[in-house]
Amino acid sequence: MDWDSFAHFIHMDGHGFYVWMAYSVTLIAVIIEIFCLKSRRAKAVNRLTREARAVRAAREQN
Repeated sequence: MDWDSFAHFIHMDGHGFYVWMAYSVTLIAVIIEIFCLKSRRAKAVNRLTREARAVRAAREQN
């Protein structure tokens, strides 16, 4: 494809809406996945920290 201007690039011979929507949906999905991964990691770290403290407390009682 040969674009003469930025407007032609955005329009993409009539297919621009679908192309840019696909890119947008993909970008949004990646951003949501990154935030979900950070959240799951933080929960896992907190759970493991609690379990380690419980194990340490049990060992100290014996």
